[in-house]
Amino acid sequence: ADLDARLRYQFRLRMRLGHFDPPSPLDDLRPEDVVCTEYAKALSRDGAAQGATLLKNDGGLLPLNASALNAAWKNVTVISPLDNEASRKQLAGYYGGDRPCDMKFWSLAATVQEHVCEGNAFLGIENATARGVDAKAVAAAASAHRVILGVGTDLTLAREGYDSREIALQEGQVFLIKQIADAAKEPIVVIIFTAVPLDISDLLANPKVGAVLYAGQPSVAIVGLGDILFGKKAPAGRMIQTVYPKDYADEISIFDFNLRPGPSTWHRPDCKPVGKDYSHCPKGTNPGRTHRFYVGKPVVPFGFGLSYTSFKYEVVTAPAGPVSLAPVHLLLRSTANPQFISHAAREGLSELVHYAVNITNVGKVDSDDVVLGFLKPPGAGQNGMPLQVLFGFERVHVKAGETVTVSLYPAATDFTQVDRDGKRFVLSGDYGVHFGVRESAAQGMGFVEGRFSTVDGEVDHIGFI
Repeated sequence: ADLDARLRYQFRLRMRLGHFDPPSPLDDLRPEDVVCTEYAKALSRDGAAQGATLLKNDGGLLPLNASALNAAWKNVTVISPLDNEASRKQLAGYYGGDRPCDMKFWSLAATVQEHVCEGNAFLGIENATARGVDAKAVAAAASAHRVILGVGTDLTLAREGYDSREIALQEGQVFLIKQIADAAKEPIVVIIFTAVPLDISDLLANPKVGAVLYAGQPSVAIVGLGDILFGKKAPAGRMIQTVYPKDYADEISIFDFNLRPGPSTWHRPDCKPVGKDYSHCPKGTNPGRTHRFYVGKPVVPFGFGLSYTSFKYEVVTAPAGPVSLAPVHLLLRSTANPQFISHAAREGLSELVHYAVNITNVGKVDSDDVVLGFLKPPGAGQNGMPLQVLFGFERVHVKAGETVTVSLYPAATDFTQVDRDGKRFVLSGDYGVHFGVRESAAQGMGFVEGRFSTVDGEVDHIGFI
């Protein structure tokens, strides 16, 4: 029934779009009439800015002060092997065709040049997989007042139907980073362009890398990153992936789809076969996948992200008494297939647990903030239980010195788990709850945690710490 309902929604929409009819008015729309309006281009630009995630900002290196740079005619050097024309055009055409608005295949260099007068640009190495650093790029970095370096992956390294072979930067790019960082007079800014969770431990530990901005793959919307780099907007993106150490790729086979940690039935990927014989290879060990089950120490945890300002979180509304899970039992009993509970059925229940969190901007910069709410279930990390569950999030804009209240609440199904046979059951007991990411709290980001107990009757204790 759920599948039938989804198909009805899909085909109803396709009928409205005229996919099954004679030519409709939609067929007469031109890109410049809708897709490439000033509003649409501004929206695309803002999307890249909103998604940018700040991972490091030693000494407040970012944002760069364009006015000061231009007033003193100070040079900004941009180096990025991903700026080569072939890579830019491939990315632009990956989903969106080969005719971007105004036929501009924006590059990182052009993005920076929108804001500063003095600058030059180099690839550094010919492309994402090349070796051999351009001596002119190193010399330019040595004389520049500021250096912005773009690295990562393009479609030659990872795309649909072609998996990335490793979760580390290419050797040539690693060497490029070292050469440029060592040559530069001041700490450099590094921007990561990728959809692959690359191990960037060396970047984060390198004192000559002052700032790291994770941009995803914005393609022609890259121009929006300039608004972050030069402070027209503050970053508020959050990591949507757990970034693992590069050795993770040697521990667990890509064919092992288990999320939970434990012994694997597949051999270790770093063991080479004799012909096609893997019998001599040891089995891998699954360290768990995603923030819900990974038991190692991530390079960058899921949900991490910094800002140009600082935030303080305070819970102002929390459960005031025992939390009964009786409605969840009723939901499972009344659902024909409790393994797959429909959104409508979940939304039909009243809130079991409700939180209101005050988000106070205690810094000096107006900024968005993305508030993440997590549950830690009873027995977390044991017997297949997840370490944590993301139950809600909300993005809000908070002016410096002001406070905004965010309301988040877990769904009824957040108080259930699934056993080895795929049967969903209600999980009662002591729950932890936290808002924000602990690892970013020391760098000025909001974080608060608490706990509560759930039973079908009494509750032992409830309170925030």
